[in-house]
Amino acid sequence: MYLAKFFHRPPGDDDRELLLIPDRDPMVIGIYMDEKRGAQRDDFLREEFSGIEEAVSSFRRHASELTAAGYMETAHTRYTLRNLLPDPQAKLEWQKGLDELMLAALSAPLEDQKKYLDALDNTEAEHEPLYLWLAAHFCFAAGEDDARTIGLAEAASETLASRRAAKVPHYAWSVIDSDLGARIFDVLSWVYLRADNLTAALDAVEQAQKIQASQDRGVLRAAILCDHFPDRQEEAFDAAYQWAPFGGYEKITALPAYVEYVARRERKPKSDKGWRWKAKKPASEAGVDKAEAELGTTLPKDYRKFLTIYGETELLVRLPQHSAELCFYGPSELAAQRQNLFDFITRAEDDPETVGAYFREQYGVSLRHLVPVAEPRNKSCCVVIHLQESERYGWCFHWDHDDPWDLGHSAPSFDAALKALTDGIKKRDASMLSFLDIYLD
Repeated sequence: MYLAKFFHRPPGDDDRELLLIPDRDPMVIGIYMDEKRGAQRDDFLREEFSGIEEAVSSFRRHASELTAAGYMETAHTRYTLRNLLPDPQAKLEWQKGLDELMLAALSAPLEDQKKYLDALDNTEAEHEPLYLWLAAHFCFAAGEDDARTIGLAEAASETLASRRAAKVPHYAWSVIDSDLGARIFDVLSWVYLRADNLTAALDAVEQAQKIQASQDRGVLRAAILCDHFPDRQEEAFDAAYQWAPFGGYEKITALPAYVEYVARRERKPKSDKGWRWKAKKPASEAGVDKAEAELGTTLPKDYRKFLTIYGETELLVRLPQHSAELCFYGPSELAAQRQNLFDFITRAEDDPETVGAYFREQYGVSLRHLVPVAEPRNKSCCVVIHLQESERYGWCFHWDHDDPWDLGHSAPSFDAALKALTDGIKKRDASMLSFLDIYLD
């Protein structure tokens, strides 16, 4: 998380950014807005702290000093900005109040946090997903009514989703949407766990992990599985086997059942196929129909059948010393994933048609009709399916973030692509395993 405040003083040749990085070793950095200068200046401030309280205090102090020196805090929030001109606008008071609430949530006792919450009563801030999340977080920490906490967190999630769908902006300071969305589900997982709604707690932490994976979320998911879902205990062991070196899984790895799991896994013969499906989440026919309407085309029969049988699921790759997951999207995500892929590939081109012409010439496909259907966890690549009515309708390819104009591993259908992938895993094919970020010695 990065929290940035920007300060402008006419004529604009000395604008400043104050950046708070509230990690385990918090930092406050002061940056000149030097994008237009020929000679860049070093940061005017760089302080490291042993605790977040001292970092927040310093951040507030430096912000006050800039204001006292005649700088205006602007409405900018994107921490990577390096130029505030031509027309910086002042940040609104309720937005400043949300900033202060965020800082209090990071560093202040509950009684102080409540004062900042109360100060935002009957302001525009109350309708923002950032406020609703912080209010839910406070209610959970203060041990208030679980139903109220759940209501606030669900309102935060629904508001964030509806604003995004309607392309209506929201104020979240410098917290990016994915980070905020995952943190909302964190609160839901904690409160559902406290309320003994274990299925809802597991679903919430899995949603958080899907939005933005982290070690802490993985540990909590594994603990819930181990303690409350014995039929899915092996999923917890899979996670511990892969991520225990980074900490947090000590209680799981100490279990006799885990020790037996490791021994069983490491003595698997080389002929073992090395993959299995996670629990299925079949999509409804209505859900698939809606996805087709959003995409403006029909889905190939084999892929449609996959969605109604497997739905949003994962192909789990488990080799003696390596793990990977290929995560398949549910139908409701397909249209957004198509747009994300198009935007990424064309981001550096003034004319997207230049890129489109390349894909038509090289691969016989329409760039606008390439739809990601699955991605390996923690690796920026995906399986895409081509949905334009043409000779290559239904063809599948592998796409990689590092070479965005390249399509590899072409297959004439979704079923053929899936078979090539699973056969490649079984045969320990290096190119197929590398797509999953597995590299055998």
